[in-house]
Amino acid sequence: MESTKAILEQAREQRRSGDLAGAYASLRQALLAGDATYDFLDKAAELFHRLRKQSSPPVSACQCKVAYLCNHTVTFHLPILELLAWSEGLLLETYAPAYGTVMQEVLNPSSGLYAFKPEVVVIASHWRDAALPAFSENFEPVLQRALDNISQKWTVILEHNPCRIIQHNSDFPAWDSYGALGGRLGGARTAMLRELNHQMAQIAPPQVAILDQALVSANFGRERWEDDRAWHLAKQHPAHAALPILAKAQLALIRAGLGLTKKVLVLDLDNTLWGGVIGEDGLGGIKLGPPDARGEAHQALQQYCRELKDRGILLAVCSKNNPEDARLPFEKHEASVLKLTDFAAFSANWNDKAANLLNMADKLNLGLDSFVLLDDNPVERAQIRARLPMVTVPEIGADPSEFIAALGKGRYFEAWSMSAEDRQRTESYATNVQRESLLSQSQSEADYLRELGMVSEHGPFDETTLPRVAQLVGKTNQFNLTTIRHSLEELRHIAADQTNWTQWFRLRDRFGDFGIIGVIVALADGPDTWRIDTLLMSCRVMGRRMEQFMVRTLFEAAKHKGIHQIAGEYRPTAKNNVVAGIYPAFGFRKVKETSEEVIYDLTVADSQKPASFVTGEALTESSS
Repeated sequence: MESTKAILEQAREQRRSGDLAGAYASLRQALLAGDATYDFLDKAAELFHRLRKQSSPPVSACQCKVAYLCNHTVTFHLPILELLAWSEGLLLETYAPAYGTVMQEVLNPSSGLYAFKPEVVVIASHWRDAALPAFSENFEPVLQRALDNISQKWTVILEHNPCRIIQHNSDFPAWDSYGALGGRLGGARTAMLRELNHQMAQIAPPQVAILDQALVSANFGRERWEDDRAWHLAKQHPAHAALPILAKAQLALIRAGLGLTKKVLVLDLDNTLWGGVIGEDGLGGIKLGPPDARGEAHQALQQYCRELKDRGILLAVCSKNNPEDARLPFEKHEASVLKLTDFAAFSANWNDKAANLLNMADKLNLGLDSFVLLDDNPVERAQIRARLPMVTVPEIGADPSEFIAALGKGRYFEAWSMSAEDRQRTESYATNVQRESLLSQSQSEADYLRELGMVSEHGPFDETTLPRVAQLVGKTNQFNLTTIRHSLEELRHIAADQTNWTQWFRLRDRFGDFGIIGVIVALADGPDTWRIDTLLMSCRVMGRRMEQFMVRTLFEAAKHKGIHQIAGEYRPTAKNNVVAGIYPAFGFRKVKETSEEVIYDLTVADSQKPASFVTGEALTESSS
């Protein structure tokens, strides 16, 4: 592969010659080549900044305004964060107040922070910000003051600007004057910082994600994490060399907050989940589990994947193999941690892998940009990157003991929260196989929907349902008319206003319970008008006409409350074109259209139930 330095120089030449599109393409290629050192990223970020001044980057999947609050310099950090975000399809607009003015910005309602109206606020604190003494006999009040200072920032920011907050927990000084006692004595600084981190995680509201800076610094190496000379000269923290790993950790949580977390881990089999080739070596010849060292590494990867599955990440297989051979280790090998039931999709054949991934995405009803492919074959990796660039393909070597690190360093599966629905996700997709079987046996779609025995439950937002509602609002991309990302606190305020109308929708059928899968937020826009602020539905239930039941429920509530007009808005994105025609289908009239939005309205008295509504025919209603 051409060296990253050569590709970067090519991008520079293209910029100088006026080929800005080519320069952007070469820069992205250089970043994908995998050089994550500070020196390289610093040079690449400088080129990216110059390109942005000349021309906007190619269209990104998403844009986001990020405010960065800290009491150290960000001069070297923010350019790298913006560069890495762009390389993953996310265009950031950043704001950082002057050095040492964090509290002034937070407490002043007229500050630049609130004028900027960030969607995400990063509070990048570190151990010095806690201002803890080396030792305190009466350390509990000291700790409480530090904790109160942190939580006060959250409270004030969320009151003035509902958003998502990424709060760094505390790293630790590389050298503690108390030595080993620093972690043992309750009043020593290191011990207090550990307790501060623990309590911070306990009190953080749903809108606040804790970035585990202590773990990030430990992974990087605590002695290298800090550069005392850079701190004293320029208040630089952490060391320049540590900025890329910190930026990647921050970026992973930003993406998660925007609903851009990866959802599917696709796994190759031979020399990935086990050593050897099952079709040639047979069940007894593959390396999986002890006493073979490589076999233990493959087994550890399976265990890691199983843990991802248990927290809601979908697992899938895409392998060039005979189907019977591919299934055999999961069915018969005693050292296999993964079983066939752990996979939401299983593709083992001799077809083209790109075609198999496209088919898999269609069956799972998920975008390919939510896929991560782990494959030991460099040729297959290169082909997928070339043909399906939206699929994330980590670069891995031939040593299976490094596979877990490759997944972990990518931070592809970060999340802000975890619900019961997340834990049951694989089982939910597995029951879809039964649904597909029923569909193949049904005479018509209407027969299929009736035989599913669908039952819906719905009700207004409350403290029990708000966390799941906020999760759906934060991550639903396809069936989402506006993709407005309200925080939990915003949703709570909206629900508390009785002139608004909020509703969650739950669905179950004869095969299982999907949980809460739909959300509508209608805001009062005058005494007799509602404006649909949010209308979304999980992609897991697309094709079941659930959206028709949801809108019918909205119509009935509007009539009951004396609402005469309902306004609707569609904001097109790279992912939600599937809902572009929803409003016209429900009888709404287009009143305005721009490149950024389409506005509709409907007179409630004229609203009629579309012929395809299934309530009373295939879907019944249950009291909430």
